Amino acid sequence: MVSKGYVGLFRCELHETHISAFVQSWLKNFDKVEQLVPGRDSGNATFTVSDPAQIMWAPHLQFRVMLGEDFAWVYVSKGGRVVETSGLPYGDNMAPLNALAGLADLTEVIDQENERRLDELEREGVI
Repeated sequence: MVSKGYVGLFRCELHETHISAFVQSWLKNFDKVEQLVPGRDSGNATFTVSDPAQIMWAPHLQFRVMLGEDFAWVYVSKGGRVVETSGLPYGDNMAPLNALAGLADLTEVIDQENERRLDELEREGVI
């Protein structure tokens, strides 16, 4: 396994209000939140987000949440109903799961290895 990750399924389409609330939750529960600078020419640069008002909006957003040595990448698209997470695959890295914990309107968490359920969601057009 190259990464450890989860897909969070939400009750409704996610918009700026939801994503801002997610970032606020991560700021409370993690040591640091970074956002990948949107755009092809960003060179994969990140910046620290200390307030949801600092989010650089784009159709597809990528964040890194860090707790000590553990971290998770979080992928979210405006208008979508899923949030995907990934992190290093060692057993006690809970950051990919914790990034979804407590987020409003979360209805289901699917392990990235549950191909049957992910295929169902793909056929339904959710992912």
